Amino acid sequence: MDRDNLKNLDVAVIGSGGLTGKALINFLINKVNSISLFDDKEWSQLPEILSIKAENPEKVFLEEDKSNLDKVDFVVVSPGVPEDHLLIKKAIKQDIQIISEIELAFNFIESGIIAITGTNGKTTTTSILGEILRKGLDQKVIVAGNIGKPLISIVDQLEKDDLVVVELSSFQLRFIENFRPKIAAFINYSPDHLDWHISEDSYFKSKANIFKNQKEDGIAIINFDNEQISSLADSINSNLFFISNKNSRIDQGIYYDDNYIYFIKNQKEKLLSIDKISLKGIHNIENIAFASLISYLLGVSSDIIGEVVYNYKLEAHRLELVLENERLQVYNDSKATNPHAAEAAINSFSKPMILLMGGQDRNLNYDNLINQIIKSCNYTILIGEISGKIKNKLQNRKYENFYLAENIAEAVAIIKKLVTVICSKEKLTVLFSPGAPSWDMFSSYKVRGQEFIDYIKKEFD
Repeated sequence: MDRDNLKNLDVAVIGSGGLTGKALINFLINKVNSISLFDDKEWSQLPEILSIKAENPEKVFLEEDKSNLDKVDFVVVSPGVPEDHLLIKKAIKQDIQIISEIELAFNFIESGIIAITGTNGKTTTTSILGEILRKGLDQKVIVAGNIGKPLISIVDQLEKDDLVVVELSSFQLRFIENFRPKIAAFINYSPDHLDWHISEDSYFKSKANIFKNQKEDGIAIINFDNEQISSLADSINSNLFFISNKNSRIDQGIYYDDNYIYFIKNQKEKLLSIDKISLKGIHNIENIAFASLISYLLGVSSDIIGEVVYNYKLEAHRLELVLENERLQVYNDSKATNPHAAEAAINSFSKPMILLMGGQDRNLNYDNLINQIIKSCNYTILIGEISGKIKNKLQNRKYENFYLAENIAEAVAIIKKLVTVICSKEKLTVLFSPGAPSWDMFSSYKVRGQEFIDYIKKEFD
């Protein structure tokens, strides 16, 4: 894409009806010759797009032939469009340049960029990092990306001395060419989004693209303890730092044990006390480790890092404590949309525990989660499309303490009965960590989580 020649080019936006699509249109409308819009929804379902067309009849075109790219010079694809989409295939076949929204944005950004990706914990890490940097640096810090604010939507607001913290999904990283962050972090990995990517290999390579264009003046931070991520070490060209819970002899980075988070470079230096961190789960310590290392490398003091981290509270639906009394504690972790996230949530607590899980079946590997359920959960209640598959896996492992429920209302009713059955001196944990997407029963994980909260409060308050 030739930035200086944009005014003469005709561009297609694929996936134009969503948040990113509309941000792309608003950004491009005065910079290109014409915009052809494509979306799998009918135009009648997208009133905002119809309004944009009405205001720009000679510049914006709503394509009715959803496979015709003959009029376009390059394609910008929104993150919700799968890589095997007909239009993507057609663009590749016709040798039309395809770029993602973040690639387009990068061509217009002079500010420093910190990019964060991973299968789980991206939003938590990005949010914590944003808070630390806003408190610890004198420059303006903006958080954007997969966190709900398209990077392209802030480009025109940025100044050279600003710092952008951007959360990136595999979708956004799939179609990059020159995108090069100053600091890039890959926090964890497990197979996911295999309904979007054509293979697990494509998913991993898309994530790894975050380091693709970095040079010696950049910083790369990887999870030493993840075999797939650590395999990238030899291919990374930038200054490499590690995060590890297992190896205190890493060359440089952060090592954390049960008591402290240490910064390592030439010597080991205590950075944070784990006892003072209120967030539950080893996975959240990992998220904090990444955010802390980036902050420390940018010159933020350990005192300011600690001030933010020790007082940080998770956003709703992420191991959210929704009810607690002398007998039990109830957590809503509806954001756990894959087995790895649910496994991490379960691992944050000890017995006695009642787990509620289930959702859309994406043909992911649940073997490790099954092991964790058998080890840690007194009872498990299954809902959603995947419930039958999980039931069979549990039965094959001789685990019979499960119940099937048609919906969350029925599941919470079962939980209420089980609470009276479990006798323990320890506080009982009720954990809703679905381990699957919500789209088989709900429009989003937020709607799903709120319904769980509503029924819990109705039954136990």
